[in-house]
Amino acid sequence: MADAIDTLKNILGDDAEDKIRNVMGTLSASSDSSDTGFNADSLNQVMQLKSIVESMTNNRNDPRTNLLMSLRPYMRTGRQHSIDSAVKLLGLTNLTKFLRK
Repeated sequence: MADAIDTLKNILGDDAEDKIRNVMGTLSASSDSSDTGFNADSLNQVMQLKSIVESMTNNRNDPRTNLLMSLRPYMRTGRQHSIDSAVKLLGLTNLTKFLRK
């Protein structure tokens, strides 16, 4: 999960932590106020972040990931770690969909 957070910081740019804090601050401020409406920009940013994280962690429909994970139990420990790394990289390739938008 730490890799996902680092990747997300790289995607958001140099001030990624500030952007995340801003979104979280906006959400907490809107939940504390009597007005329950969200700022549309903040809501869109949160939804984009959610879909990015989900695409990185959810590779169940990817046949490449399924193949690697089915071969993993038959490999020795060193190769299993390599397969884990390859699966993470495949998850990162799903981010290109969001970078194109």
